[in-house]
Amino acid sequence: MSRKVALIAGVGPGTGASLARAFAGEDHAVALLSRHADSSRPVAEQIRAQGGTAVVMPTDVTDRQSVNGTVAKIHAELGPVTVLACNASGYGRGSFLELDPSQISWAFDVGVMGAVHLAQAVIPDMLQAGYGFISLTGATAALRGRAGFAPLAIAKSSLRMLGQSLAREFHPKGIHVLHVIVDGQIDTPRLRLRDPDRAIETVIQPDAIAAAVLNAFRQPRNAWTQEIDIRPAVEVF
Repeated sequence: MSRKVALIAGVGPGTGASLARAFAGEDHAVALLSRHADSSRPVAEQIRAQGGTAVVMPTDVTDRQSVNGTVAKIHAELGPVTVLACNASGYGRGSFLELDPSQISWAFDVGVMGAVHLAQAVIPDMLQAGYGFISLTGATAALRGRAGFAPLAIAKSSLRMLGQSLAREFHPKGIHVLHVIVDGQIDTPRLRLRDPDRAIETVIQPDAIAAAVLNAFRQPRNAWTQEIDIRPAVEVF
């Protein structure tokens, strides 16, 4: 119970893994949430091998009962959560007239309602502690909708508004809320399988995203950042 606790939702081999390692390096016990345990188990093993504390919690963030049950387990095993990193994201793309509306619902449920369920589950602990930190992983789609990407744009723009609403309500109560606009492709194993020769300077390293989040996490209360954007120097914006 001596360590602070960070909950990382949406842990795979990219940004979620980097966020988990980053907060473990900040002396946090980390709870790793993903729909399937196989997505987060290698990250947990890596953190434990380096002397950290990590637990794997398979969770469907779209299911409020599943989220509440997971947070109760985290509380019992590790302690109250004072850091929440929402990295789970629904995707979905296609021509609008051919788009199944369920794709929009699914992207919204994962990317927005998942964050709602998680925030409502952990903010009471943060309020009791008197401090807390919430990061929301966004995208370029939070700012503008591209043709063919309606599900992603609807979800990410809504997540951005959720972040603003949370910040305005909870910053005065000691909970720092950060929205991260990731403007570019992230250098993940999936991307490398698809495009092994992609130049390193054209993609964003997951560890760089996590480092930027940590910079905000370390900010004093009289100098909080609510939103940041991250992109490669060669990215057109």
